[in-house]
Amino acid sequence: MSKQTPATIYRAAAIRDAVGTDARPGAVVVREGRVVAAGLPDRLPRRLTRDARWIDCPDALIMPALVNAHAHLDLTGLGPIDYADDFGDWLERVRRARGEMRDGIAESVLRGVAMSVDAGVGWVGDIAHKPEAIAARRTCRLPGVSYLEAFGLGKRQPEGIEQLDSALKSIPYDTEIPDLARGVVVGISPHAPYSAGAELFDHVCDLSRNRAYRVCTHLAETLEEIAFVRDNTGLFRDLLERFGLWDDSITPAGEHPIDWFEPFLRHSRWLIVHANYVEDHHLDLLHRTDTSVVYCPIASEYFGHTGHRYREMLDAGVNVCLGTDSILCQPPDETQPMGLLPAMRRLFQRDGTDAQTLLEMATVNGMRALELSEYDATLRRGAPALLTAVGIDPDDPTDPLEQMLRSDQPMRMLNDHQTGS
Repeated sequence: MSKQTPATIYRAAAIRDAVGTDARPGAVVVREGRVVAAGLPDRLPRRLTRDARWIDCPDALIMPALVNAHAHLDLTGLGPIDYADDFGDWLERVRRARGEMRDGIAESVLRGVAMSVDAGVGWVGDIAHKPEAIAARRTCRLPGVSYLEAFGLGKRQPEGIEQLDSALKSIPYDTEIPDLARGVVVGISPHAPYSAGAELFDHVCDLSRNRAYRVCTHLAETLEEIAFVRDNTGLFRDLLERFGLWDDSITPAGEHPIDWFEPFLRHSRWLIVHANYVEDHHLDLLHRTDTSVVYCPIASEYFGHTGHRYREMLDAGVNVCLGTDSILCQPPDETQPMGLLPAMRRLFQRDGTDAQTLLEMATVNGMRALELSEYDATLRRGAPALLTAVGIDPDDPTDPLEQMLRSDQPMRMLNDHQTGS
C-alpha cells in the first residue's frame, strides 16, 4: 500500500465559508489539491497532522476563493474609462478603444486572469467577445464559464445565428469541468434585447437544451433599454440608426424587457446580468423560473443606477450573486479592480447587508449561477483547495468576516492557484 502524501495545514486566526465552517482560530488541511478537513487546530485528527507541513497565518481570515459571476476579461487591456453621464457616447468610446487596443485579445484576457487570481478570485463567468478569448483563458485555466457573445437584431438575426454557430464549431466543447474544477465550460450570451432579437434568443435556447450550453444575457440594465423594448424609442433606437443597424422588422414589444423575456426564462435556465430595473411581479417570475441574477454594484454605481432590489430578490428565493463587470467601470485608484471584495465591502458599508449573506453571494451563489458545483467554493472535505486570506486583528472580538468587510486589507490567493498546494 503506497504511502499518502503528507498534508499541508494552514493555521489562521479564523476560517469561514458560506455553508457552516466557522472556526476561530481555524485550520484547513490540504492534501493533493483537496481540502481534507477544516476546523479548530487542536481538534484535527492526529492521523492528519502527523508529518504535516504547517503554514501559519496568525493575522488572517482564510476563506474559499471567490466567484466573479460576470466579467469582461478581454477588455482588461483598456483600463478604466471615465463616464460622463452619456451612455451613447460611452459606448462609442469603448468601440473605438477596443479597435485601437494595443494588446491583442489573448494578452488582455491573460492580464485579466492574473489580476483576478491576484485578488482572490477562483472562478469567473466571463463574456467572450470572440472565440480567441475562450482559447486564451483555457491556456491558464482560471476555471468557470466563458459565454461567447452573440449579436443579431431584426433582419440581421439569420446572419448572427450563422456567425454564432460557426464560432461554436471552432471551440472545443465541454459541459462539465474536469480535474478539480479547473477547466472552462463554454456558454452563450446573446448580448441584450437592443442588440439581439427573439429569433436569436430562440436559437440559443435550443442550443442550451440540446447541448447544455450555459446561457446568460444583459437584461433590465438601463431605463433606455426599457424604452427601446416597449416603444422602440430613445438612445438605442438612435444608435441603431446611426450605425446602420435599424430596419423596419424591429417592432416594439409594448412591455418591460423582463416580461418580453419571460418565454425564454421558461425555456432555459438563464443567468441575468444586472437586472437594475425590476418590478414587483418580476421577483416571483425570476424565482419560479430558477433564474439567477448577477449584481455588479460598482458598475451600477458607475452608471448612476441606484436602488437595486437584490435583497428583495434574495428574500423572494432568487439566487443573486456578485460580479465586477469590466475593468472599464472600476475606480482608477482601486488596487484590486478584478476582485469581488470591493463589491462586498461596498454593499456591507452602503446597505448594511449581512456579512454572511455577502459571503454566500460571493461564493456558493455564484457557483449555482454558473451551474458549477456549489460544493467547490467551500471548505468542505473534498472541495478544491483554492484558498484566500485577508488580514484581520486576531485580538479584536468583532466577527472576523465583519472585520474583513470594514477594513481595506487586500485579499490574496493563499496557495498555488493551479495545484491547490
